[in-house]
Amino acid sequence: MVQQLKQANEIARQIQDVDIQAFILKNQKKIDTHLLRLVADQWLSRQKAKNKLPSWFINEGVLFPPPLSVEQASSEITAHYKAQVFVANFGNKKCVDLTGGMGLDSWALSKVTESVTYIEQNADLAQVAAYNFDVLGQKNIEVLNENSTTLKQSFYEKNSNFYIDPHRRDNAKNKVFKIEDCEPNLLIIKHLLDNYMVKFSPMLDIKLALEQLKNIYQAHIVAVENEVKELLFLSKNESKSAKIICVNFLSNNNQQIFEFEYQNEENLSINYSKPSNYIYEPNAAILKAGAFKSIANQFKVNKLAPNSHLYTSEEMVESFPGRSFICEAVCKFDKKEILSNLPNQKANISTRNFPLKPEEIKKKLGLQDGGDYYLFATENLEKQKIVLICKKVI
Repeated sequence: MVQQLKQANEIARQIQDVDIQAFILKNQKKIDTHLLRLVADQWLSRQKAKNKLPSWFINEGVLFPPPLSVEQASSEITAHYKAQVFVANFGNKKCVDLTGGMGLDSWALSKVTESVTYIEQNADLAQVAAYNFDVLGQKNIEVLNENSTTLKQSFYEKNSNFYIDPHRRDNAKNKVFKIEDCEPNLLIIKHLLDNYMVKFSPMLDIKLALEQLKNIYQAHIVAVENEVKELLFLSKNESKSAKIICVNFLSNNNQQIFEFEYQNEENLSINYSKPSNYIYEPNAAILKAGAFKSIANQFKVNKLAPNSHLYTSEEMVESFPGRSFICEAVCKFDKKEILSNLPNQKANISTRNFPLKPEEIKKKLGLQDGGDYYLFATENLEKQKIVLICKKVI
């Protein structure tokens, strides 16, 4: 398997700037069908890895699993974040990755822990991962081609710290999101685990997951450039009220971090007001977590309406974790009034608690995408439909 992939990888690297479909159709090198499929897989996987896994991409010896495995894997930036969180909470002793996959998370964990036991039931994936760990110079990873759901209880008793990234596709390869539909089903094996970190899809209901898993004391909502990529839940033997940590990695390598607890969120009282000089939109991690009152309380901003999730202030709040705008006009949802406040017919449109989608608004107003202006179609405290015409704070 590895020898064939090495051959396929060599060809894929030579044609990385070529149209892969045209290359396959012409097959001028008369490559046999099986190898040609492997070349296509290596080519596609390398394209997916270029920005997602830069350290792996630039290492010419790394062999990639099929594109779907690369697509499902963590990005390098989130893998390193998980490793840091894992060590900060569980220490740097030996840990076990129960769902090894292509091995990116095991690789990241091995850089900050004494050793990692990588477990993967797919023999081909395990073989490729072992080869890649060697190529990448990570000598402290033990590879086991096993199914974590059939491991003996004695294995779990010998280990304390576990990482799990359950498989989120059913037998028909359709995506699944519920904890009980993923493999392994953490609800069945969690009693065997002392300390664990589990990664789930951003589609999962966070509050429902906390209720199902119990004993969770931290939940991390991880976004990269304002797109939520994964949810992490950490459990220790002792039970605590869960701290919710929202992190958003920016394009300049900085992070926006916001922490809160649902118990406090529910009990907070906040202020509402009409749109003022500045408008704020929390980042995607905060919106996913539902920290709608906590963000207003911590940054002393007013909310426009209970369900609008936009915030405002008279004075600029420099450190707000999200996008900040200068509000130049507040209009009714009226084409003539809106266009009279736009110097050209270009704008970036967002909606919050509004019956129409951005595409429908764009068509209705006759606007083109882009430009310096941002339109927020939303609802105010009096339940009136309004449009905020804004410019980004520079």
